[in-house]
Amino acid sequence: MIFVGEIICIVGIQVIKKATTWFDQTSLDTGRAEERATTLSSLWFVVPSACDLISTTLLNLGLIYTTPSVYQMVRSSIVGFSALFSFVFLARRFLCHEWFSALIILIGISVVAFNPLLETLHSDQGSDGSWFGPTLLLVSQVFVALQFILEEYLMDRFQLDPVRAMGIEGFFGALLLVAGLVLASLIPGLPSYLDIHAGFSQWFDSYDLIQSSVVLAAMVSVFNFFGLAVSTSIGIPGRSVLDALRTTLIWLVAIHYGYDAFSWIQLLGFLVLVFGIFIFNGVFSSLYTSFRERFGTRQVDTERTPLLSS
Repeated sequence: MIFVGEIICIVGIQVIKKATTWFDQTSLDTGRAEERATTLSSLWFVVPSACDLISTTLLNLGLIYTTPSVYQMVRSSIVGFSALFSFVFLARRFLCHEWFSALIILIGISVVAFNPLLETLHSDQGSDGSWFGPTLLLVSQVFVALQFILEEYLMDRFQLDPVRAMGIEGFFGALLLVAGLVLASLIPGLPSYLDIHAGFSQWFDSYDLIQSSVVLAAMVSVFNFFGLAVSTSIGIPGRSVLDALRTTLIWLVAIHYGYDAFSWIQLLGFLVLVFGIFIFNGVFSSLYTSFRERFGTRQVDTERTPLLSS
């Protein structure tokens, strides 16, 4: 449904654009040339589409073996992974405080993510595989970071419109997903959560699942559009910061409505997360500068002031 929502979005945009050029032959010829160039460049988007599909699958599998709060917390590790991959693959340079903040975020996420495992090891039950879910979630964020890297690189190189890029990813993602579903349905002996026939039966028989799927498709399409739109202006880490703040909001809403239990360790982890995000985004330095400009007194250094000004 996520990929379908992206495809519907791009189809609507294309219909609007075509309607403005139907009566303008010059614009129509120019549009055809751009379409041919875009077709060649769009083939590369199959790679970030595959990363998107793999990361989403690992996220859902990891959610089965962990709690929603840990799920949301580990997703915020994208800040550290994206910063590291931006440095390695895009030759982007970061300041010392940005690396320090990314390290703080990753430490806080690790403590909260593997806290259930530590509690199990200190109990009489021993290890029960509590590490499996958080590990899947961490690996999924590696693929998300790769997706962000590839999206920014391709959009910068081919100068693609964000909406068009989103639609291309949705198209390739849908093709890859259909191929994966067909293969999974033909392979016997898969775990119950990969039972394609049972999954479709549950989906078609439940109005709530169909309704939530449609809403999810619309929401993710909007999120991906704005995410791609800001990728080239604020960069991958900035997009990751927005995603981490969204994660914090989701956790607070889940706690408020009782979907998850409150934990002081998780609260500490989120405070560390937000602190690291603010350092990474330069919030504290901006507040300090604004405070000095508003309340500070500017004194002229007479010892260094030139006698004559040109």
